Amino acid sequence: MSAAVITASASVLVAVLVFVLNQRAQVRQERRQARLARVNSQLRELYGPLNALVEVNERIWEALRGSGLPGKADRTPSHADVEWLRWRNQALQPVNLQMRDLIVNHADLLVEPDLPQPLRDFCAHVTSLEIVLAAESDGMHQVTLIGHPGTPFVTHVREAFLRLKRDQQRLLAEADHSRVAQAR
Repeated sequence: MSAAVITASASVLVAVLVFVLNQRAQVRQERRQARLARVNSQLRELYGPLNALVEVNERIWEALRGSGLPGKADRTPSHADVEWLRWRNQALQPVNLQMRDLIVNHADLLVEPDLPQPLRDFCAHVTSLEIVLAAESDGMHQVTLIGHPGTPFVTHVREAFLRLKRDQQRLLAEADHSRVAQAR
């Protein structure tokens, strides 16, 4: 083989190799951008607002407990304290409804493939409480069939939010690193 043929073959091989490596890098970049867009949507449309609302309700709940909230046995419809009913109806339940609606309306943005049990339990509780409130407005006393899931719900929302924030930061850092590498 002549030197010219070897040089030409090496040039073609290098060109093909550069092309393949550039294509792979572009595919990785596009996947990273798509993942970042998904995480941004999850945070903006579901987990960001949901986390903020959970934090609001948790703060109200802590303040109520610290202010001498009646015990669970004293919060039944027949023994309910007027102050408790006001907080439940005007503060906690409206936020619960917003959270339930976020979960239902943006279920496609869940981190998991299926509705996690704490979210399922929370949505069922909110709907169950709506029935109790309707009965109370009709002068009837009814007990909520499904209790608030409590800590598992709060923990699930907080952990999902933090996991997505970490993913977002990692993806943004990778994008910055990629831009710096391309600028060289």
